[in-house]
Amino acid sequence: MLGIPSYKPKFHNSGKSFKNEFEKTLTELIGKKIEPYWLMWDLNEDEWLADGPVVLEIDGQRFEFTAYQLDDFSMTVNSFELSEKLDWYGSGDEMPLTWKENPKIELSKNLNKAITDINILTYDFYQKNKESEFILVGIEFVLKKESESDAENFFSIYNGLDQNELKNTELQIENQIKRIKITGYNNGYK
Repeated sequence: MLGIPSYKPKFHNSGKSFKNEFEKTLTELIGKKIEPYWLMWDLNEDEWLADGPVVLEIDGQRFEFTAYQLDDFSMTVNSFELSEKLDWYGSGDEMPLTWKENPKIELSKNLNKAITDINILTYDFYQKNKESEFILVGIEFVLKKESESDAENFFSIYNGLDQNELKNTELQIENQIKRIKITGYNNGYK
């Protein structure tokens, strides 16, 4: 799927179900650091193919994140090899793809900073402000600040209308974002 023959994302559309499945795994990441990350890269266009998964390496493991359609988000761990040949739905050599390591400067400056908080991001798509209307849109890693005024201490992966988006500042969308905090104790944090 998504250009990776062995990739089998497990999609969630509820922040609660995502938290139920991954809270323990995510809690263990608090205090750790995002080391390299990889984006699927279109060699013909020399640009990020935002439909492909975003891969973060944390504490020697690869965490694969994918936003799909309007309300599906997946996290898998070590589910495919980066050496696996990429083929975007049979396009072969017409659309050559590779994994590009640390390609976005604004995010790369946040590598090797301790993760202080992790939030699951949900969005009130219908603007009804009802708990049942909030859909899962992504995940936000809050990183140790370089200074008190540092507002670029985030590594967020979220749904940008059927493709992945990345941001290094706190995601705000007209007061429609609700955060579900991962609240575990790990490595002296929390």
